Amino acid sequence: MILSKIAVLLDLTEMDAILLNYVKKLHESYRFDSVRLIHFVEVEEFPHDIYDMYPELNDPIEKIIEDEIREQASECLGHCEGVADVHVHGGGKVDEFIEWMQSQDFDLVVMGKKSALHGAGIFSSKLVRLLTTNMLFVTDIARGDIHKIMVPIDFSSYTTEVMKIAKEAAKKLGAELMPTHVIKLGKRYFPVDEKPDELYKMLVKEAKKKFAHLKEKLKLSEDCVYINELDQHVSKTIYNQAVFQSADLLVIGHKGKTSGSELLLGSVAERLIAHDKSIPVLIAKKVG
Repeated sequence: MILSKIAVLLDLTEMDAILLNYVKKLHESYRFDSVRLIHFVEVEEFPHDIYDMYPELNDPIEKIIEDEIREQASECLGHCEGVADVHVHGGGKVDEFIEWMQSQDFDLVVMGKKSALHGAGIFSSKLVRLLTTNMLFVTDIARGDIHKIMVPIDFSSYTTEVMKIAKEAAKKLGAELMPTHVIKLGKRYFPVDEKPDELYKMLVKEAKKKFAHLKEKLKLSEDCVYINELDQHVSKTIYNQAVFQSADLLVIGHKGKTSGSELLLGSVAERLIAHDKSIPVLIAKKVG
């Protein structure tokens, strides 16, 4: 995954400093060509009573916000500031903003995810569903030090491309790559007279064959970790394993199999960027 043109969505909260610091750390490894700091103005202009209270607000709202972002960027980005510019998108029309974002052909869109907010938020949920760009959700406790990258795989058509992205990220960042496959062995998946231990071993054996082929194809040195779903949503199984393995980043495809082990946006991916998940997630969309 070539990362040269990056967008960072800022919302003028304390989350912005975390995002800028995170991007600065990524820039040290990726050396981005451009970093566009973007703010979407949800209102067309300040209410008249605001102008009455603060008569010094003579400039357009976009100019005021742009100046504030530039000031913060100069404090947070360090040597990354030289490749950064600012875009404040006014008008308050989300659909037009998404259309503009799509036209920019960014390689990666970076967004913040606050643990205090439920879900991914209406605005970010709409972005992640409609944009075809790779999207990185950074949590409010993330500090940019990435040592372990976990990539859930389901051996679907997307697995190879997602593994390539995760492998490149691990190489660039000097991080450990942790491929992980969830064995779906809930009670609803086997007859009551079947022995679950034997069935689990059989499924692991089959998965190992598939991973061996993938490992050879991608020249991987890492082995895959196999975990049991245990009658819970696959996203919870993945997240619990990521916490157990102290993963700093999850890389996941926004599509997967059309069967029961899918990694579809709106199910696994959407749950992994929910408010109660504290690990940053890269949703890979620009795949072959």
